[in-house]
Amino acid sequence: MTLNEVKYLDIKMDEFRKVVLRKVYDKEIIHDAVLGISDLDIYSKSDSFFSKLNQANRQSFINQNIILTSEQEKCLELLQKGNLFISAPTSFGKTFIALEYIKRNSSKIDDVVFVVPTIALMNELREKCFTYFGKSYTLITSDAELKQYYDTAKKIIIVVPERINTSLFQQYLNNKRIDLLIYDEIYKLNSENLVNKRNKRKSNEDSRLIKMNYIYKYLLSRTDKILLLGPFIRSVSFARSDIQIEKFITNLNLVYNEVEYTPELVNYLGNHEDKRFVYFKSPQSIKQFLEDNNRDLAYRSEDNEIIEWISENIHPKWYYVEYLKQGVGIHHGETPIFLRKYIENEFSRLDGCIHTILCTSTLIEGINTPTNQLVIVDTPRNVFELNNLIGRVGRLNIENPIRGKVFITKKSTLDMYNPNDWIDLNIVFESSEISTTNIEDECLYLDKELTQEAKNSVDSLSNELNEKFNINYYEIIEAGIEFRILDRFIKCFYTITTHNKEFDVIRDLKYEILKENNYLRGVKLDKYSFYDSKNKERYLSFDPVYYLLTSGKGMKQVITKFTKIYKEHTSEDINLFIDTLFQIDKFIKFKMMKMIAIYELFDGKNLFSRDRNRAFIQSINMIKSYSDSEDGYERILTDLGFPKEDINLISNEIDNYNEIKGTEKKLLKLNRNGKVFNQLSPFGKNIINKIKDRV
Repeated sequence: MTLNEVKYLDIKMDEFRKVVLRKVYDKEIIHDAVLGISDLDIYSKSDSFFSKLNQANRQSFINQNIILTSEQEKCLELLQKGNLFISAPTSFGKTFIALEYIKRNSSKIDDVVFVVPTIALMNELREKCFTYFGKSYTLITSDAELKQYYDTAKKIIIVVPERINTSLFQQYLNNKRIDLLIYDEIYKLNSENLVNKRNKRKSNEDSRLIKMNYIYKYLLSRTDKILLLGPFIRSVSFARSDIQIEKFITNLNLVYNEVEYTPELVNYLGNHEDKRFVYFKSPQSIKQFLEDNNRDLAYRSEDNEIIEWISENIHPKWYYVEYLKQGVGIHHGETPIFLRKYIENEFSRLDGCIHTILCTSTLIEGINTPTNQLVIVDTPRNVFELNNLIGRVGRLNIENPIRGKVFITKKSTLDMYNPNDWIDLNIVFESSEISTTNIEDECLYLDKELTQEAKNSVDSLSNELNEKFNINYYEIIEAGIEFRILDRFIKCFYTITTHNKEFDVIRDLKYEILKENNYLRGVKLDKYSFYDSKNKERYLSFDPVYYLLTSGKGMKQVITKFTKIYKEHTSEDINLFIDTLFQIDKFIKFKMMKMIAIYELFDGKNLFSRDRNRAFIQSINMIKSYSDSEDGYERILTDLGFPKEDINLISNEIDNYNEIKGTEKKLLKLNRNGKVFNQLSPFGKNIINKIKDRV
C-alpha cells in the first residue's frame, strides 16, 4: 500500500517563486530569508558562516559545484528509508537525484536497473553514468553486453522496455535481486496514453504501452528499492501492485522562462548566438515547413568533414546536408541514430556546430538537454505535452542565470497553455479495467480478466499451438510475443515457411503478418516526378525493404540503385526516397525484429528443416543480422552513434580486448590504436573523443 504523500503544490507559492526567480534573473539583490522560503537558496550570494555551512551540508557527492535544494535532500532522505515516487517539473533534477543516491550508497548497491522510454535517453544516461561511475560500475545497454559481463559484480543496466524482454535479460533478472530500480518518465505507462479525443491510438502504440507495463509489473517483484520518476503528475494509484511507496509531488521550478505569443514570428531558425528547439508534431510536418519556407540559404559550412561524409555516403542533395551547413539539425524518429547523436552532442556543446534543431517530441521527450529557446510551431496533443515541452527550456546556471524564451505561434496552443493543469496518472497495470485495443495481450501480460470474445480467441490459438506445435501459451508470454502477430503467423505458417525465395518471405512478413504500410507512400510511383500515368505499375520496380536487408554497403547501395533505374529523378525525388529508406530502416529494426522471438520459440521445438524451410530461416537471419552482428557489437555501437560504415572496423578490433571490461574502455584503447581510429568516419572519431573528454 502507498505510504504518506508529501505535496508541495501550492499555486500561490509557485506564483511567488516566479516573482523571486524573475528578480534573480534580473540580477537583483534578494534577502536570504526570501530565497529560503521559496526553496531557491541555491541562488544565495551570502558569504555568512551559516549560509556557507548550510550549502556545504547540501553539497552534491557527484559534483562539488552543485548544491542540492532542501526538497532534493528530502527526496534522498525518503529514498534512503524506502521506495519513492517523485513528480516534479523537468528542471527539478529527478534523474540527478537517482544518480546522487547511487553515488552516496555505491558500497551497498551492486545491481541497478534504469528503465527509460527511448534509446536517445538511454544513450544520454549512459554517458552520465560513465562520467560518474565508470570506474566502479560496468555499464550495460544490450543483451550482448550482458552476455559479456554477466558475472561482473557491479552493474548499471540501462534499457528501453523492449530489451528486458530478451531471454538473456529474463534469465539474469530471474536469478538476481535488483538493488535499485529507477523507472524514468513513468507517465509513459498511462492508460490514456496522454492523447486527446481527436487522436486515436494505433495498435502498435498499444502494443508498446502493454510491453512497458509488463516490464514495470515484472521488475517491481524483483526489486529491493524502487524509484519512479515523472513530470507534472498530480496523483497516482498503486492499487494492484500494492507496493509501499512514498509520494513526493512538488511544483518547484528552478529556472525562469518567458512565454510569448508570437504569431508574426519570421525567424524560426534562430541564429548562431542562441540555442533553439523548433517543435513540430511529425517528421512530415517538418518537411512541409521546409518546403513552404524554402529560401536560398547562404552557404556557411559548420563542419566540413561531417558534410562531406554524408554527401559521399548518403547523397549530396539530401536536404539534411543543406541545413547542417547552416548549423540547423533535423531530428525525429526517422533520422538515423548516428546523425541524431551528432546533432544532440553538437547542440549541447557551447561552441558546437548546431544552434537550432527542428524536432518532434522524439527529441524533447527523449533527452534531458535543455535549450535557451523553444518555438512551438504545431499545437501539441494536450496540456501535459505542452507543459513537458516548455519544461525543457532554460538551463540551471547558478552563477549566471539566463532566462529561457518560449515562442507560441498558434492561438490554439496559447489557449491550451496552463502550467498548473497536471495529470492524474492511470498506470495500465495498476487498473483492473481494460484500456487498450490489444485486449488479449493486455489481459494475458497484465493478469486481467479476458472478455468472453477475447477468451475464445486465446483458447482457439492456444489449442492450435498445443496440438500442432507442442507450444504452451505461457511460453508465448515468456518470449514477449504479441497475440495478433502470432495469430497471423499461425494462419500462414505453412505458406510463409516453405517459400523458395527470401523475397517472397519478406513480402509476406510485411503485408500478411506485420501489416506494415507506413512507408508505402515513398514507394508509390505517382509520388515521383518521373511517374508516367500510362504505366500500369503502381510501385517502384524494386523492393527497397528487401534490397536494404541484402545490401552489403548499406543505404548508399540502395540509393545508387534508385538513381540508376530512374535517371530522370529530381532533388525532390531523391529526398523522398531517402526519407522512405530511413522509415524502412526503422521498420526493420523495430517491427520486423518482432519475428525473431517467434522464430526462436518455434525453432526451439525443432519445427524447422534446413532444407524445407531454407528461405524462411535465411530471411530471419537477414533481419537478425541487420540490427546486430554475431559478436553483439553492432547494436551497442549503433546505440552509441556509430554509423554502419564504422562498426565492422571497430568490432574486428575491440573483439580482441577481452581483458577490458566496458565498451567505453575498449573504445579508449582503440583510440590509442591510430591505424583503426584514423579510418573511422568523423562521427566515430567524435564519439571516441567525447568519451576521452569524460575520463
